[in-house]
Amino acid sequence: MSGEKPKWFTVALLYESVIEGEPINLDKEYDSSNNVYEESHLLVKAVSSEEAIALGEKIGYENEHHYKNQYDQTVYWKLVKVLDCFELLDEEFKTGTELYSRFVLTPKENSTKDVLKRFFQEE
Repeated sequence: MSGEKPKWFTVALLYESVIEGEPINLDKEYDSSNNVYEESHLLVKAVSSEEAIALGEKIGYENEHHYKNQYDQTVYWKLVKVLDCFELLDEEFKTGTELYSRFVLTPKENSTKDVLKRFFQEE
């Protein structure tokens, strides 16, 4: 480090679930109609956003993993990309400290319901 004081950053990562193999012992819960992604936010300390992004990406690759699901398929969680890096302005963390935010831009004709369906569709 160049003598600069490290700061806290949140790094947003996107992972993709990739499933390989033919399923066995299918049940009523089995559903292969969706792709699954995870947006993950990491807290990192770095002297610059470039360093924070590099550290977040390194951790992201280290966190890739795989396992067998209940249908004997191999599920791989792969890092797709670093989505964003956000410098935290608070020095001390307490309840209510903002760790991440982003702006979502949509055409004027989109309603709040449309935005929720497109960007925040958790069922």
